[in-house]
Amino acid sequence: MKLPPFSSFYGKLGAMTIARFVTIGTALLVTMVLTRIISEDVYGAYRKLWLLYLILGPAFINALASTLYYRGGAGRRDEAIAVNLLLGAAAGLLTGALALAGAGFWAEALNLPGLEAGFRLFALYMALAVFAGIAEPLFITLGRKKWLVSYSIGYNLIEGSLIIGAFMFRLDLPYIMLLMAISPALRSAFVVVASLKSMAQWPVWQALRAEASESLRYASGMFLLAVTSTAALYADKWIVALFFDSDRLYAVYEIGARKIPFVIALTSAVSAALVSEYSKLLKTGTYDAALREARNASRRLSMLLLPVLAVLFVFAEQVLFVLFGGYADSAPIFRIYLLTVLTQLVFPQSMLLALGRSDVNARFSVAELAFNVALSLALVIWIGFAGPALATLASHVFFTAAMFWYCRVYYGIRVRSLVPFRGLLPLLWGLPAVLLPGALLKYQTGLPWHGLIVAATIAAVFILIQLNPKQDAGTTSGP
Repeated sequence: MKLPPFSSFYGKLGAMTIARFVTIGTALLVTMVLTRIISEDVYGAYRKLWLLYLILGPAFINALASTLYYRGGAGRRDEAIAVNLLLGAAAGLLTGALALAGAGFWAEALNLPGLEAGFRLFALYMALAVFAGIAEPLFITLGRKKWLVSYSIGYNLIEGSLIIGAFMFRLDLPYIMLLMAISPALRSAFVVVASLKSMAQWPVWQALRAEASESLRYASGMFLLAVTSTAALYADKWIVALFFDSDRLYAVYEIGARKIPFVIALTSAVSAALVSEYSKLLKTGTYDAALREARNASRRLSMLLLPVLAVLFVFAEQVLFVLFGGYADSAPIFRIYLLTVLTQLVFPQSMLLALGRSDVNARFSVAELAFNVALSLALVIWIGFAGPALATLASHVFFTAAMFWYCRVYYGIRVRSLVPFRGLLPLLWGLPAVLLPGALLKYQTGLPWHGLIVAATIAAVFILIQLNPKQDAGTTSGP
């Protein structure tokens, strides 16, 4: 079978990465502004209102997106798009209904007395945002990468402006949540128009039914995977909201529990591109091309991110001040969350998704969620505020190890086939030299800001050297 052209892989990866950079960058910018213009109590309450959506919204969106990536490449495109439109509408309605009907329960459970209206009015945003979430895979499937980038810039600009403007005008939280629905409403209209124009005609019922069977089978596994993985990701925040009756404390935890900007965009875009490009190839039992790209992506991401992670870990308090105007109390949580990024630099789960084994990922995600919740509850009682963050780190390690084990036992894919051990040796030897001068300035001379500048400068030079094309060409990607 002919291998997918590398230009196609990196074209898709580039478009998805830029789009996700825009989304995450806008979210970061909005947070940077909000933490400077509203109190910690108000910010904490605002972020609590997002908790229900943060579980269901990404779960439905990821399931629909993964299904369209897979079926759009392996099945019939028009039927796959039509079925995903219908599934997106159903998922959006269900998400909005859960927020609307359970508003009182969510407000009481999350220690938000008097904010039932916040959940009710936010329900419209939830429903529309889930439906509009199929935009990225739709544009990639249609080969409209430029559309995706323009779309991302436009809707993030609108949504960010709405949020910041609403808080600057001191609107009540429930009305802010309602106003935000303008952005996903516009996105939804754009998705419908683009979908319908991409089809010669709406598929006939028999074709829709056949595609729905295949899409639902894949989407059900993907949804279970997505809902458990996102639940595992946000389980610690739910537990903090339930255990600590303080919006300020929740704000402190929520700011700390942030991975560095753009990491999720990079890693999720690589994963989606691997699934999109190599799903057909992997089904034939030919793994080499996909494994090579996954290994090379891991090496490049590590060269780029590990020096950044190291600097952020040492200078967490200074970084939080620069980004959010304070929140030094969030530094311990921030450091723990930086370590979870290490598990995202490898892609065993992407291989299984490209093989069509979303059910395997889903089963291990359920185990990860159970592990995370049980450990979070134990640690929050035992050591307090930082306990749920440590449980989240442990659950990430558990899930990644389980994925490697399954790939090795059932598909013969070894750990060294996905992890570029030799390619990382220069990086591991060089990291102490990157950190030492800045760390000495911070801890020995009491000059943390000077130390941050020195460490950041050395890290930037180190990254440029490691990612130099000549260096890259001379580095083996073998095990």
